[in-house]
Amino acid sequence: MQQCLDQNQAGVSAACKTTINALRVNLQKRAAARVAVIRICDADRQRLCAGIQAGDGNLMERFDKARRNMSARCQQAVADAGYDVSIGGTSAAGQVKIDSGDMVSALQGVEASASTINAASLRQLVARGMQDSSRTNRMNREPLSVELGQHAQFTITIQFDFNSARIRPDSFRAVGLMADALYHPYLQGYRFLIVGHTDAKGSRKYNLKLSQQRADAIREALINPFGINPARIEAVGLGEEQLLNRSNPEAAENHRVQLINIGK
Repeated sequence: MQQCLDQNQAGVSAACKTTINALRVNLQKRAAARVAVIRICDADRQRLCAGIQAGDGNLMERFDKARRNMSARCQQAVADAGYDVSIGGTSAAGQVKIDSGDMVSALQGVEASASTINAASLRQLVARGMQDSSRTNRMNREPLSVELGQHAQFTITIQFDFNSARIRPDSFRAVGLMADALYHPYLQGYRFLIVGHTDAKGSRKYNLKLSQQRADAIREALINPFGINPARIEAVGLGEEQLLNRSNPEAAENHRVQLINIGK
């Protein structure tokens, strides 16, 4: 989006330019805060978190428990770094007040070794599944991968324009929350898989293509503007091959995104 706006400066409204500039400033502020938070909170760490080394993921957990006793300056630094973020409202799938702490907690507990699940292996499963005559009937179709549901993960609803991979503005904050989770000290160094799913309306092949485009769109948004290292995130679309509600293939809850921790 930034590249498009830069190439068409003459046609960009003043309001849009102001908003983009504000976004750029906020992202720079967030990045700077994440560099500075340990230094700013060092006195609090020594006072409240004896024995916990700077940079240890447990530090933020300890700060969370000692929140009321933290200095105002340290509390502000933690907030500016994005380690104290939540979003309110109710999504189409009924998610209420999605909290960054819940997301981080759900994505923890993974061994450092790499998972056998990755984007390439899932695409191979999809290709075989599409050729499997036993999977033609959408009703109560068996999951494409049982292992996929056994990893540390968080499921979130991202809204897109109809039949499009364009993320709707009301979901920008949800994508930002995903970025905040990936930046969290607990999850630094881990790799993640973005898995897009659709319901079973329309063509099976079209659903597969659309889900891949939408997973790619989320990955691109996490990389730019949120700055997540591309090597940490893969994206794959499964279309309607892994329905959440198998007894109702066209149910809205089948349209979802999984963020899965696949190890280091």
